[in-house]
Parts: sequence; structure tokens; C-alpha cells
Amino acid sequence: MTTSSGATSIDERTIAIGSLQLDGGTTLPSVEQRVTIYGTPNAGASNVVLVPHALTGSSRAAEWWPGIVGEGALYDPQRWCVVGINALGSCYGSTGPGNRADFPRVTVRDIVRAQRATLSQLGIEHLAVVIGGSLGGMQALQWAIDAPERVEHAIVVGAHDHHSAMGIALNAIQRECLALDPVRGLRIARKLAMLTYKSEALLNERHGRKPDRNDASLFDIEGYLELQADRFTSRMDAASYATLTHAMDSFDVRLDDSSSYGGYGHVADTSALPKVTFVGISSDWLFRPQDVRDAAARLARRGYPARYTELESRHGHDAFLAEPQALSEQLKATID
Repeated sequence: MTTSSGATSIDERTIAIGSLQLDGGTTLPSVEQRVTIYGTPNAGASNVVLVPHALTGSSRAAEWWPGIVGEGALYDPQRWCVVGINALGSCYGSTGPGNRADFPRVTVRDIVRAQRATLSQLGIEHLAVVIGGSLGGMQALQWAIDAPERVEHAIVVGAHDHHSAMGIALNAIQRECLALDPVRGLRIARKLAMLTYKSEALLNERHGRKPDRNDASLFDIEGYLELQADRFTSRMDAASYATLTHAMDSFDVRLDDSSSYGGYGHVADTSALPKVTFVGISSDWLFRPQDVRDAAARLARRGYPARYTELESRHGHDAFLAEPQALSEQLKATID
């Protein structure tokens, strides 16, 4: 389906990529990927930007990341061809547990492997930029490691080169809630996740000990969490949520004794490696800025032209979504 918004073309379609070999050793048959494309590639296809989404996003990048994708944004479809691909295992059009009861665990590497096959089906073999936040940032980094010849610049926002013990623990608790009750559990999982996405300073500033504006028997923070749970359960599938949190937990592309499988390796020819920009968020306690900075340093030691920059924000991990204009200003210097 191709539509237009003003002078910008929007092409949304489902791409069949056939069977996919997974890291876990199984083969997933008849895989489909939901794709949204804003704008058109130029003659040399040198303007293509891939925007992998975070945990609960979709291929429609302009809807959830205004300021980064869209008219007048960092990646304006009048200049750039922006591609969004719904992650393998998600519930917004790509193959996942919602349409396969025996859906296996997948890794971030599997998700990127599916994206690579999808882009090849579209005739896109080279990317000017891969940019994503959180789980999307993990995917951007995986692209730089697994297919450096296909990427010029990877931008990793609010993510580092492995999921931490704290992140794994929080995801495990959320999945335990889902196992107890997929509906009520999804509500609780979302409430817990929302607390990890915000900073304590922001919650105190916005909510403090004020009564809820709609129900005086609740504190305002309770009402906020109820609202977020209501919105989330109307759009998210519990099985997909479990699948993608498992994928996040699997992510570890370091090469040291604490790595589960490593990924950077020793690169013989570093001259053709893509640039990698890591963006830490000052108030993020889920992906701490010091850990993002350390990841940039580790990648640089492997020969990648990696750099670190920090977004000042009180929004916590969610800053990449809550303050896209500030992020856009920070990243303008990275656009050639």
C-alpha cells in the first residue's frame, strides 16, 4: 500500500523472506516482515536510513519518533528514504508468537538477520544510517558488527553493548507476571517498565505525593501508572512482549570473559568500518550513561571509529522518545 502525506510518499507492505536460520539452532519457516518506507531512495541509494524500533514500537517510525523522522525532522523524507521494519517476534505485522503458537526464542542478531534479508528483497544493500534507541539501539549496533560493509553510520541511543544484570532481572520479573496472568500480568509489567524508563527526579517533580486528578483515593503516580497500563494492554501482545524482552536479555556483543558469545572480534581491515555514535542519557538508570560510554570505548579499541555523546535530560531512559527535538539537535552534527 502506497500513500502520500503532502509531498512525502509512504509505502507500507509485508515482505516474505522465506525461512530464517536462528541463533538457537532452529529454522523459522515462511517469515514475513512488515515494512514502512517514507520517501524514496535517490539514484545511488545513498540516502537510505533504517530505524529499528524499541521494545513496543512498530515499523511506522514517523508515528513514534517525530523530530527524528518526518517533515522538518532530522531525517526528513524529502531528503532521506527512511525504512522501518517491525521486529521479528513483534505484534505489528511481522512473524511472531501471535500467529505461531510454537514461536521460538529469538536474539537481536536474529532480528537483524531478518532485516538484512528484508532489505535485500527490497533491493537495498547499503544504508547511510541505522539509528535506534534502547532495543532499537541494540539492533543498530548489531548491524555495525554483523554487516559493517552495508552500513556507513550506526547511531546507538540509550543502549550499550550488552544487557546488564539489572536489565535482565527486571525483564524476568515482568515475564513472571505475564506467566501468572497474560492480561493482568501485562498491566503490571508495563507499570514496572514505566518506572525504569523515568528518573526519580522527574517522577517527584511531576507527581510527588499529589492525589490523582481523576480519583482522589489514589496518588497521582498510581493514576499515571493505571493510565499507562490501560493504553498498553489495548495495543500490545503479551507473548510478543515476552519474546522481545528475551531478545534484549540475549544481547551481548562484547569480546571478553563476561560475554555470552562475543561479537566485535579482531578486524583485519578497519578502514572500511562504519562510524558508530553512542548517545548516553544523563538521567538513565536502566542503561547508565557511564556504561554507554564504556561500550563506545570498547568498540573503539576494536578499530571502529566510535564516539560518545550525552543527552542532558531529566526524563530518564525515555528521553529519546520524550525529547526527540533535543536529541535531533544533538545529532545534527552527525549528518554529512
